Amino acid sequence: MPVQLEAATERARARIGTVLKRKWHLDQLLGVGGMAAVYAATHRNKKRVAIKMLHPELSLDEAIRKRFLREGYIANSVAQRGAVAVDYDDVSDEGLAFLVMELLDGESIEQRWQRKGRVLSPREALSVVDQLLDTLTAAHTLGIVHRDLKPENLFLTRDGTVKVLDFGIARVRELSTPLTTLAGSAIGTPAFMAPEQARGRWQDVDGRTDLWAVGATLYTLLTGKFVHSADTASETLALAATRPARSIAERRPDLHPSLIRLVDRALSYDQAARFPDAASMQHALRVTYGALEGRDVSHALHLGIPDLQSIPSSRAITLRNLKAPRLADVSGQASAFALRQRPKLWLALALLASLLASVAWLRSRPSPSSAVSLAQPRAPEAVAPASSGPGFAPQSGAEPPEPKAIRVDDLPQEPAKGSPARHR
Repeated sequence: MPVQLEAATERARARIGTVLKRKWHLDQLLGVGGMAAVYAATHRNKKRVAIKMLHPELSLDEAIRKRFLREGYIANSVAQRGAVAVDYDDVSDEGLAFLVMELLDGESIEQRWQRKGRVLSPREALSVVDQLLDTLTAAHTLGIVHRDLKPENLFLTRDGTVKVLDFGIARVRELSTPLTTLAGSAIGTPAFMAPEQARGRWQDVDGRTDLWAVGATLYTLLTGKFVHSADTASETLALAATRPARSIAERRPDLHPSLIRLVDRALSYDQAARFPDAASMQHALRVTYGALEGRDVSHALHLGIPDLQSIPSSRAITLRNLKAPRLADVSGQASAFALRQRPKLWLALALLASLLASVAWLRSRPSPSSAVSLAQPRAPEAVAPASSGPGFAPQSGAEPPEPKAIRVDDLPQEPAKGSPARHR
């Protein structure tokens, strides 16, 4: 770990437990990178968020600070579930620019890759990239190019959504070049940089530059190696700028030919030889996935990612407002909801009891026009599923069960004032 990053991490840890702008309590340090530190925090209204705070040496530069705050909202304009929402921006009392973002529950794709022995299966890798291309299609349509795509900037939530982190941050890095050595590269990550980006030809950088990084991500997830690797970041950058990528078949000749063609085309040195846009690459990816599965999935929305529940619980806090509920928590959440709704439920049940009493009285009267008494027992009807209740509709063709009389003593009592609802 570079000395500068160690110092930045120590400074970031020292802020844990402090209250930012008298609103956000910094609960936990989630990570420190070349540009900023990220915290899990709690607002005074108890809402949980993630806060990304620019390092002090970068916040001193007004141009960088303004760009950081402005570019932080790029993800919001993408308006796609794969982009991490930014809710608020400000500058701390120390003069540090920060962004307030949604809090996620899960792990980064890099963490998952490391946890699985630095190689993902072709099906899992393609499933991750399929969702990534959904987000890039939306972003590129708006003229937004990420420029720093890599496994570390892809996050898998516990509900199976792939989130793309750090939209716009690569553009902030360009301004920080003279000031910082915290990042391995001020303009991206060399191992995932397209040739035109590595050469600094920013006028040539476009959506196809991101697609090269998507190919490099697939290459790494499938082989456990980088497209270009050297002893230093500068040497890796030189290779990225001057040397075409070798075919993935050299490292994984066992891969399906369609998958080899997909990765090799994305990693073409010549921009014109790559996929023209993210939608085209996604179509080719789904055709490839179909070839692996032996079926047509070219129109599938999402291909699915296996064993999401295997994500370690220690990684449960990262970048989202609300944690995804665990199955064990559902009953507790339902109980808390019922407690909050008891006044309304009591009134509804009282009305229902009154109605049932009226029906029972009408049934007790003999009908002169019918040979069968209304009070005659009816044949047993289908019992509603155990999950039925308010908000659940019966299945088509099934009649609801006959309501039973309810005694007043059976009605739930309204809790006394100040009695807290229990949460699991």
